[in-house]
Amino acid sequence: MLFSKKLTIKILQKIIAVIVALFIIYIVGLATGSGINTLDIDTSSLNFERILFIPGISTSASELIRWKRDLTFNFPDKEIIFLDDIVYFYWQDKKTEKIVEQGIEILNDGKSTLIIAHSYGGILAKSIIDKAENENVAKLITMASPHTMESFGINNSKEFLNTPDEVAVSTYSFGGYVDPIVLFTKSDVEDSEHLDLWSSHTGFLFNKDIRRKVLEFALGLSYAE
Repeated sequence: MLFSKKLTIKILQKIIAVIVALFIIYIVGLATGSGINTLDIDTSSLNFERILFIPGISTSASELIRWKRDLTFNFPDKEIIFLDDIVYFYWQDKKTEKIVEQGIEILNDGKSTLIIAHSYGGILAKSIIDKAENENVAKLITMASPHTMESFGINNSKEFLNTPDEVAVSTYSFGGYVDPIVLFTKSDVEDSEHLDLWSSHTGFLFNKDIRRKVLEFALGLSYAE
C-alpha cells in the first residue's frame, strides 16, 4: 500500500513537472521574438497572388496576430486570407470538414496561392489541395504538422478527410527540436524540402526569429533589418 502511494506521488510529480515545463515554453514563446519581420523582398517577382494561412487546432485569431502583421507588412500587394473563423480540434469531423470546404472554395477560383499552415493545419492543407478541382498552389509551407503521426486518433481524422501523404506541389516542411506536441521527426512530408529549427510548437506562431527563418528558407528571402 505504501509502495503504491509513493509510486502515485512520483507519477503526479512528473505530470506536474511536464505541465510546468510546457507552460514555461509557452510563456517564453510569448515573451520573445515580438515585433514585425522586415524582409528584403520584391513582391512583384513572386509567383503567387494570394497567401492562405491555415491554423492548427484550438488556435484563436489573436494567436495569429504576429503572422498577420508579418504578412500584411511584407506582402502588401497580395491577397491574404486566414481561415481563423473556426476554432477546432482534429477529432471534430464536422469542423475540420467545414474548414476544408472553405479552403476548396478559395482555391477553386484558380488564383495562384501560397499556403502556409501550422500544426494540424498542414493536414487540412493537404486535404484542401487534394480535393480542389481548380487549384493553383505555388507552394505549401507547413510548420510543426503531424504528417507522419497516427496516434491519439489522428489517423482516424486523416482517414475521414482522405488526406494524402503528400501533394503534387512544391512543399517546405518545418519541425521544432523542442516541440513536445509534434515531435520534429513526425513533421516531415515525403519529398519535401525540410528544416528543423530550435522552436517549440507555439514558437512557430510567436517567435519573430522562427517566423523569419521559415519565410527565408521557403521563399529564398533575406532579412532587411
